[in-house]
Amino acid sequence: MLQRFFALSDAGTRNLRSAVTFGTIINLFLMVPLGLSLYVLRYFLARIMQQGFQVPNVWAVSAAALAMIAVLFILEKLKYGKTYNSAYEEAANVRISLAESLRKLPLSYFGRRDLSYLTSTLLNDVTLIEESLSHAVPELFGGIISILIAAALLAFLDWRMTIALFIFAFAGFFIIVAARSVLDKKAKQVFAQKDSIYDSFQQMIDNIKVLKSSDKKTVYVQKLKDDITEATYVTLKAEAVGGAFIFGSAAIVRFGFPLVISYGAYLLSQGRIELLTYIVFLLVSCRIFDPLTTVFMMLGEFFLMLIAVERKQAIVNYPKQTGSESFKPNGYDIRYDNVSFSYNESNGKDADSDTEENTVSGIDFTAKQGEITALVGHSGCGKSTIARLAARFWDASSGTVSVGGVDVSTVDPETLLAAFSIVFQDVVLFNDTVYNNILIGNRNATKEQVLAAAKAAQCDSFIEKLPQGYDTEIGENGYTLSGGERQRLSIARALLKDAPIILLDEATAALDPENETLIQYAIGTLIKGKTVIVIAHRLRTVEKADKIIVLNKGMIAETGTHSELMEKNGIYRQMYRLQRESEQWSA
Repeated sequence: MLQRFFALSDAGTRNLRSAVTFGTIINLFLMVPLGLSLYVLRYFLARIMQQGFQVPNVWAVSAAALAMIAVLFILEKLKYGKTYNSAYEEAANVRISLAESLRKLPLSYFGRRDLSYLTSTLLNDVTLIEESLSHAVPELFGGIISILIAAALLAFLDWRMTIALFIFAFAGFFIIVAARSVLDKKAKQVFAQKDSIYDSFQQMIDNIKVLKSSDKKTVYVQKLKDDITEATYVTLKAEAVGGAFIFGSAAIVRFGFPLVISYGAYLLSQGRIELLTYIVFLLVSCRIFDPLTTVFMMLGEFFLMLIAVERKQAIVNYPKQTGSESFKPNGYDIRYDNVSFSYNESNGKDADSDTEENTVSGIDFTAKQGEITALVGHSGCGKSTIARLAARFWDASSGTVSVGGVDVSTVDPETLLAAFSIVFQDVVLFNDTVYNNILIGNRNATKEQVLAAAKAAQCDSFIEKLPQGYDTEIGENGYTLSGGERQRLSIARALLKDAPIILLDEATAALDPENETLIQYAIGTLIKGKTVIVIAHRLRTVEKADKIIVLNKGMIAETGTHSELMEKNGIYRQMYRLQRESEQWSA
């Protein structure tokens, strides 16, 4: 039950059970002094009533007390190991499992969630789970179990006094349970506000250059302040509501003590209970309300943890793209058979999204191995979408995309992507050395192969000028390099992978002529004998393509070679003419 309830690993479940067990034993063991007190009291009463007062065996009582202290020390040490240490290990496992889940999620999921939500879940939510597992949950469950055991034992002694002792505790518990929906609503508002702050900070970091160079920085900072103020207000309001129920219930529990005193005195006066029984319940009342109060105080943190677990599980349980880990195509022709795709369906953003997304429909063509197939058209016509459907970044809404006769939707995405080398317009580099950034293309490559790939991609000329050459740290996303240098590193990575299918997504966009020429040469080396799909805005870069597919509003408008399309006097010819005119224009 614990494993399912808290979404724990097998080891985490075992450790939590042990922590709860040790906590229960400790709580029960802490009642031993009470038992010793009752023993001494009973001894005194018997001696006073029968033979006069005599001091009991001090050595025996002292030995029992020392033994109890030693046992408590050992139990607390064992409990610490099973709570704090295991909680940290479990939190680490949770973060790893989340990272693995995110890696396997379809891109559609990231269209539904902001980066701030994912960051908040990975950091804040897992930290909350970690803190709860380390002390709140063991204390809560250990306290509940020990209290129930104590209540059962007391009921054998006198069930009437037991009811009087715990009746307000049950009342307080039902109040909190009844208020659960209100507490959850307030807590979720707090989580949402924290996500919003994360989002604001993320936007500020992403747009810091624009903010610094514009007159909007004051406005943006003020918006950030307003978001933080709103989050603070929502949090304080939620804390006030939660505190009112939690502390109110804990205060109600305390009314059990005067009830035990008054009701016990009444029963004693009526001769319906013994004096010793009355004294036992008075002593138990002094001890039992501390763990009871602890239980109620931990309930608030426990409910927050459940929301954090729910948010975490929403990521873990999101449907993954699955498929066969065996991929044996008959060649590497890419066939689009009447393919349609919409971002407004389950593949992309929510169906009720107000944002209009590009949609492709009725796509039917074959990108043949050994040929260059170019996708051109106006921005937003679906070029990148069509290319990425082949790599199973998304699954087609209808129709079939196949590689070598194998439906890509039946192949595990990671297995499928082993056959693809992809060069994006927006290059992603890591805060590592030049060498390691190229090595990502093939972790098993030799140094000679890495250097050869860099040379083929025209990288060696600028790498030699770096302070440490290939061992130079290039910073976050390669900020120390120019756009052309970063793009050439990306091509070197693709060359090193040497995959049979190449996707070039506007690889030369926004580059100066010199860098474009170098990259075009590097690409020429990359695509030899491959199945190549090129996405381009600059039509002169695809003039020599074997097949040019012109897209318009998500559908194929024209197909042919450059010369064939120029003869048709259609969309392609018009786009080509306009681009040539713009290139020749000068102020």
